[in-house]
Amino acid sequence: MKVHVKHTLKADVATAFRLCTDQKHQEEIYSQLGGSNLKIKREGRAPNVTLRISRTEPSNPPAAIRRIVPSTSEVHHTEKWSADGDVHEADIVVEIKGVPVRISGTKSLTPEKGGCAVEWNFEVTCGIPLLGGAIASFAGSEIEAKLEREFKILKSMI
Repeated sequence: MKVHVKHTLKADVATAFRLCTDQKHQEEIYSQLGGSNLKIKREGRAPNVTLRISRTEPSNPPAAIRRIVPSTSEVHHTEKWSADGDVHEADIVVEIKGVPVRISGTKSLTPEKGGCAVEWNFEVTCGIPLLGGAIASFAGSEIEAKLEREFKILKSMI
C-alpha cells in the first residue's frame, strides 16, 4: 500500500527543518501524538541529522487480523535527513515489533510560495498470504492518520 500526505506550512524550510529535527520539538510532537515509553536520540549536525525514535503505541486492528496484529506494539523508526539545495529530505524506515510489515519512505521539506511543503511518501508491504493486504492496508491507514495529526501539531508550533 502506498501512503502519500502533503501539506503546506506557513514557515520557511529552515524553520520547518528545525521543528522536524530538534530534540525538544520532537519530544513535544510525539508526546502529543500519543503512545508511551518515548525515546528519541538525535545525532549529527544540520543538514545531516539522524533521528532514532522508539515508543509503545496502541492500535485497534480489525477482527480479521487481531491474531497477527497486537493491540499494543513497540514502534521504532529512523529518519536520516540530508539536504540538496533548498530541499531537505529524510529517508525513513519503520519497524513495528511483532507485526509482519515493511514500512519505508521519505519526508521532504520543499520551498513554496508563502512557506514550504511537507510531504510524506511511504510504501507498506506484508508478505503473508491472504491476510497480507489487510495487514498492510491497516498499517497504512494508521500511518496516514498519524501523519495528518503530526502535520496539525507542526502547524500549531509555527
